[in-house]
Amino acid sequence: MKPGDLPNTKPLSGKTRPYQAKKPHRGLLAVSLLAAVAAVLLLWHHSFLASPLWIWLVLGSTAFLSYRSRQVWQQLLWGQKETSNQLALLVSALQVLSTLPSRDQVLRAMPELLEQQAERITVWLPQIDRLQLYYSSTPSAASTLEQSVAQRAYVQGSIVYEEETEGFSQMPNTPRRPRWLQRVLARITPGPGRQTPPDRQPPSRCMAIPLFEHDEVAAVVCLKRRRDFQPREQVCFDRFAKTVSNRLTWIAEQAEARLLHQLSISLAAAGSVKELAERALVLLASGLNAPHGVILQQQGQQLRTLAQYQAVQTPGAAWSPPTSASERLFWKVYHTGQAVFVDNLAQEGSPLADHHGSLAVHPITLPNMPRARVLLGLAHPQPHRWKPSEQNLLNLACRSISLALEGALARQRLETVLDLSHQAALDNSESLYQQVLNSAVELIPGAEAGSLLVRQGERFHFKAAVGYDLEYLKNITFTEQNHQQWYGANLEGWYRGEPRILSNEWASIEAHSVKSSSAEAGLAAYTRRIQSNLAIPVLYQGHVLALLNLDSFHDTRAFGQDSLEVARFFVTPVATLLHQAHTRQSLAEAALTDSLTGLANRRAFNAFFDEELALAKRYRHPFSLLLMDLQGFKAINDQLGHALGDEALVRVAEALKRTCRESDGLFRFGGDEFAAVLPYATEEQALHAAQRYARAIQEIGIRGCTLGVNIGVATYPLDGSDKETLLRMADERMYAAKERRLSVLQEPGFTLDRPG
Repeated sequence: MKPGDLPNTKPLSGKTRPYQAKKPHRGLLAVSLLAAVAAVLLLWHHSFLASPLWIWLVLGSTAFLSYRSRQVWQQLLWGQKETSNQLALLVSALQVLSTLPSRDQVLRAMPELLEQQAERITVWLPQIDRLQLYYSSTPSAASTLEQSVAQRAYVQGSIVYEEETEGFSQMPNTPRRPRWLQRVLARITPGPGRQTPPDRQPPSRCMAIPLFEHDEVAAVVCLKRRRDFQPREQVCFDRFAKTVSNRLTWIAEQAEARLLHQLSISLAAAGSVKELAERALVLLASGLNAPHGVILQQQGQQLRTLAQYQAVQTPGAAWSPPTSASERLFWKVYHTGQAVFVDNLAQEGSPLADHHGSLAVHPITLPNMPRARVLLGLAHPQPHRWKPSEQNLLNLACRSISLALEGALARQRLETVLDLSHQAALDNSESLYQQVLNSAVELIPGAEAGSLLVRQGERFHFKAAVGYDLEYLKNITFTEQNHQQWYGANLEGWYRGEPRILSNEWASIEAHSVKSSSAEAGLAAYTRRIQSNLAIPVLYQGHVLALLNLDSFHDTRAFGQDSLEVARFFVTPVATLLHQAHTRQSLAEAALTDSLTGLANRRAFNAFFDEELALAKRYRHPFSLLLMDLQGFKAINDQLGHALGDEALVRVAEALKRTCRESDGLFRFGGDEFAAVLPYATEEQALHAAQRYARAIQEIGIRGCTLGVNIGVATYPLDGSDKETLLRMADERMYAAKERRLSVLQEPGFTLDRPG
């Protein structure tokens, strides 16, 4: 029963005495009236007039009527006084409560408001499994009767009245006096200073009055006194409780409204996702009196901390947020999307019980999200009862946070794209590829790893990776047909650039990968780990320029509608950036590449040589330079024409490419001159490489005409420590080999036969 309901008059079990209205003394009043009527009749009876008995009858009736009239008037006056006291109590309560702004002040005002109603007043607050004494008007400890009555009022939600019988005894062998005799003896007791013997003290009476806040018992006020609680008092206390409850509810509603208003204003002013999370956490933790708090964001199997709050910086009391799947409470909220409120962490066996007593974990769910990727956690150092009003407030607050967070994430994505656009103008394409992939893994919900494949000619090559070995993946290429098989049957979506989700929940990603790849043995170890994949064709002017793969290793439902929407937003501007980067790279390569042979040109040689010389000086390792001049090329050019001369140059370049190491740099100096830079090569290794090049060139024949070469070798630091010296030494040895008709000039003594 809530405040304002009529009192329950049903008999209570045990020692509780129900409220029963006292019946007026109608019997005595009726007898007195009959006696008066009989006296009047006797007066009219002539035979009775001679007897003096009628005089006594009239006098007795008159005295009795006067006595009863006095009692009736006293009861009326007492009732009027009681009503006046009740009105005064309610008026005083309204006046005092209207000036109290907080819940604690209202509860502490209860003893002052009710001091005339009881000898001892206590206020009890509900805890997890019991009531705790909050305030007492006297320093003595609470009795068992008070605890029992307060607990029953809290459980029943209604006023409870009970009379104490334990410890109350009469005189030995003296029966307990009836109540009417007790009242008579009380009236004739001489003097107010006379003390009643302890064994004749009336028993204590306790009345427990529950106070409500949001239809929930927020406190229990217990009144203890010797005299009875009258029915009218119960009605008054019920109205008093309703008045206090209305005030408590109003204070709570105002506090909640202020908190939500402050939250909305603060979140609107946040400039980033991190700042938004920090502002929200500080307001909520302080508003709910939680000393510790954290906001976490899911990324793969990790929960990344966005914001952290700690009211008191004390050793051993720091918030210990979970960052892996070891904390089941947070991951339970992530998977179910339902808030969890734990009043006592020790009973749950949670690892967080070492630092905290209670915990609330609430999801911050964004629109179209299959999972709550952002979680809010609040903790108390001791066990704490999470009231329904607190849970409802947290729910409303998380809705406000989710709306603000959606806008903040959109701004973050836009800022990331703008930053990538700025970096694209400064960095080379290889660096941009990795930045694009890192941003995609960071921003697209559900991703924890990924790869970026870029079209080069007719095949796609791995250019960036997160969570994989990029050096290994660079050896694997795919055709567009391979990618279409990996993407799926919806080719229209492929050519529109639509993101596609593939999950082990309904299909084997490993089998799908093997089916669509010609390098199934190499990719099996990688695709076996993937639980969910999001493939995004990067489209530019109707052609698929690149393919962005995002993976989750731990969740088959990691990607959802929110992932698709973010991917569509992210890929559209990224396609332009990749196209621009690819164009700049092509132009740069064209400026550094010989258009006929495909080898790097003289400009590229200068840059490469300077870089290798700086590295050699820094790390003190050798490197060698080879300068090559073709023999027989002029004859081919003059006798067979320039077209076959160009073919000869192309075949020389191909022969050099087949012969060189992967780390070697090959260059066309111009005309029929070539150069090679061999990092980490000693003089002996350079001479062997020069001999291989010479043999490869000697095997080239164009319509009966053969080619030869003269090669000059210079090694750092044996032949010089600067660019000019090394170039001069290699050039001199090349001309010396030409004068001696040798392919490679090596001193002392060893020569190769002159080509025929």
